[in-house]
Amino acid sequence: MIPEKEKKQIADWSQTLKDDIRIHMISTEDERSQTFKDFCDDLMRIVPKIKIKREKDEGSTSPTIQIGNVGYQAIPTGKELEPFLSALADSGGQAQKGPLSVHKNLHQIQVPALLKVYITPHCPFCPVTVKQLLRLAAASESIKLTIIDGAFFPEKAASDNIQSAPTVLLDDQFYWTGSIQMEEIVDMIINRDPSRLSALSLKTMFEEGGALEVARMMLESGKIFPAFTELMVHTKWPVRLAAMMVFETIAEENNTLVHHTLPYLWDCFLTTEDTVKGDILYLLGKSGDKGMIPKLETVLNGPYGVDVKEAAQEALEALNPN
Repeated sequence: MIPEKEKKQIADWSQTLKDDIRIHMISTEDERSQTFKDFCDDLMRIVPKIKIKREKDEGSTSPTIQIGNVGYQAIPTGKELEPFLSALADSGGQAQKGPLSVHKNLHQIQVPALLKVYITPHCPFCPVTVKQLLRLAAASESIKLTIIDGAFFPEKAASDNIQSAPTVLLDDQFYWTGSIQMEEIVDMIINRDPSRLSALSLKTMFEEGGALEVARMMLESGKIFPAFTELMVHTKWPVRLAAMMVFETIAEENNTLVHHTLPYLWDCFLTTEDTVKGDILYLLGKSGDKGMIPKLETVLNGPYGVDVKEAAQEALEALNPN
């Protein structure tokens, strides 16, 4: 799998290691997972200090080599091998620091930044960009970096409308191509408008225990972030639960703010599965908006299952406790 010349490069690099390095190999139903498994098997044979925990994630779309807050959806061979080895060293506490002018402001990051960089195997400029981004990720755990081989995953490149490499994306909203200035990326990360955060960014905050921080940001801004609404009806229960906690927190302090989400929630109720229906009804009850009572009554009298009707009854009682 790994060419002999690169095996020697890895073996020479491993002589500098003092401690074990632990990373994750996330496989999926994608048949390309086997290529990642083969690479990881070779890597462990060459460097016994590298310990790889294998995980199966049917919810993921792409196999990934996860090194802390860096995910490789690419096989790092050729010119990409050296930056990859640097990332491994960083995870082992041997991080190479980047220019102080870039890193000195990273402590100002308020919310996680989701960076993606698309590369191709023979791109002469990609390794430089990858190395710079890896140093940013090593300097701040708030930066989540995914390195994607656009040639190996052409469907992902097409979905993100990638036309050239390297291309860097921030929160799936901001793009940089060609010669990339790290100062500009850092400035954008720090000065983003929170209301424009993607659903994936908010979901990442939930997963890291930041649900109350999301609630605080929306209360301070005086509006519900557009991407937040879809998380209230997310198919995964843990995501939905965190969004419900955010909704409740906001409703307790400013229930008129959550009223703007109710038409969307009701529309979703009419089309979603029963498990999600019950959670939507719970939120309608917590909204404090008595204007929802007639709609809840239609659920009680409609063609719904027992669990859904029980949720509707509880929501009615929350809105009209007397």
